[in-house]
Amino acid sequence: MSTINTNAINVNYPVPGVNNNSQGFRDNFASIVTNLNTAGTEITDLQNKVVVKQALLGTTVNNDMANTLISNASIRSFRATTYNLGNALAGTVLVNASLGDVQYGTISADTTLNFGSWSPTGTQSNIQINLAVSNANAVISFPTELAISNINGVSTLENFANVGGVPTLTVPYGVTQLNYMISTTDCGNTLYIQPLNRPTQSTQIQQRNVVPPTGFSGDVNGDIAVAPSYTQLPITGVNTDPYLTTSGNTAQLYTDLPVVFTGTSLAGNLVVGTTYYVRNVVSSTTFTVSSTIGGANVAIGANASGTTMIGTPVSYVYIATDTYNSAIYSRNVLTTTVTTNLITLNDTSSLVVNAPILFTANIAELKANAVYYIKSISSPNITVSQSRTNGIAGTVVTLTSNSTATTANIFIGNDIWKRIALSPW
Repeated sequence: MSTINTNAINVNYPVPGVNNNSQGFRDNFASIVTNLNTAGTEITDLQNKVVVKQALLGTTVNNDMANTLISNASIRSFRATTYNLGNALAGTVLVNASLGDVQYGTISADTTLNFGSWSPTGTQSNIQINLAVSNANAVISFPTELAISNINGVSTLENFANVGGVPTLTVPYGVTQLNYMISTTDCGNTLYIQPLNRPTQSTQIQQRNVVPPTGFSGDVNGDIAVAPSYTQLPITGVNTDPYLTTSGNTAQLYTDLPVVFTGTSLAGNLVVGTTYYVRNVVSSTTFTVSSTIGGANVAIGANASGTTMIGTPVSYVYIATDTYNSAIYSRNVLTTTVTTNLITLNDTSSLVVNAPILFTANIAELKANAVYYIKSISSPNITVSQSRTNGIAGTVVTLTSNSTATTANIFIGNDIWKRIALSPW
């Protein structure tokens, strides 16, 4: 409440038509000066303490509430402030909580994040960290104040590792953005983390286009993945060629792919519920199967037709049991040869049989970014298979056209992924 008091001012002085004593003037002036000084003090105090929409004349806006309590308020359209940490984060990076509620940057190398300027103990302070990733091999380390807890700590995050008491995260395969909420209620002595755009370990079932047994950079023990599903193929006929005819499309099939038939069999030699293997993809609507990988076509005793037999390519759930540790060797593909199924590389050194190989572009019958396996090496040539069983590459891919000019990446390392076949019922 203001302390300005005008009671001492005689508003009826001077009296008109009378010789007034000057003391009355002095008393009024003294009271006016006192109240002006009081007003000046109170206005200065307001200028120093009030929240304003714009800067007052001769001042800059400073609406720092200094942890003053605001209660029982209705709010609307509040915004969070942002701060750019940098476009090439590496080494030790200090995240100053006072600079912005949402702080962002790009991880370009191994980075250690430290935090400071949290709010006082007894209040909760939050910072949202949005990290783009330009280096998939970078390791992100957090301060030891970050709780390593199975409930709300960093250990619940995917790709977490405790390295000598230091909580670290590696970048999940194929991920280029990591967003987290960091919070504390004791001025940074204990920090908690919550993922905003990624799952936690207990829910991280990833959808992958391909899952080679060696995995990819960023894969860690406990990862779970499913590869793209295969479409069921209605088998509308069988014949003594011995082809199976489908009303679906055989483009998804490849040699050695496991297939289980359900429904009513159209041929005595095809037993429903039994696993067979694609032997030849004859056309867009016909294919043959064998009883074993690389075996002969299953003979069909007589032509038959119908629509109650379904061919289901086997799908898998993949589980990582170790952390990715492969070396990647990039090689140029110089040519393919149809008469020998050979793929000529610029260099076969360091390569090993049965290793996964991915081609970066379609070439001959080889599809871009599908997993193949090196079947044989006769420098500078290799052959490949699209299947592998118990660590051994399967049937060699038959090449029907010569082609050149692409690259291939070969993964040499431990087989960290295991798979579980899913069957129809």
